[in-house]
Amino acid sequence: MADVLKTYLNICLLREGPEVLPYSWAFLGVVTAVSLVVSVTVGSMAYDVAAALLASIAGLFLSFVFARILLVNKPERFLQTFNAMLGTVTLINIVSLPGSYSLRYLKLGHTAELFFALTAFALFVWVVIVYGYIFSRALSCAMSYGIAISVGYALLQVMLLELFISGSVPA
Repeated sequence: MADVLKTYLNICLLREGPEVLPYSWAFLGVVTAVSLVVSVTVGSMAYDVAAALLASIAGLFLSFVFARILLVNKPERFLQTFNAMLGTVTLINIVSLPGSYSLRYLKLGHTAELFFALTAFALFVWVVIVYGYIFSRALSCAMSYGIAISVGYALLQVMLLELFISGSVPA
């Protein structure tokens, strides 16, 4: 367990690529389940649980389809790339939990709210960079190309997931 977390941390720190992850559908299943639970937990701090679950499942499906299409010419790299995407975003979501909790449930002053909002934005940017790194390794291309793909993916994901959660924000 500690080795797996260390591997994902190293990918998040751009030290290792997705190729170091196990090539195993069973391992991907475990990572998918953990990712879904963490995603719903984080999402339910901002939206109702049903909307968070629907958005998490839609996000998972979008990630799967995007990685499949992106790697259509390199299908042997799909499993580890998708695994790296899920594992790293799950790790970053876990890091975001204290801030998400604080923004949702604690009465904070303006400065603290601004701090946590900026931290959430910085974590979002970090996910884009990490995904760019993962894509560049999976496609054997320049980091700038991977980041461009990642930015496009992030915009697509934000637009599509907004469809699932619009109107679900509690008053």
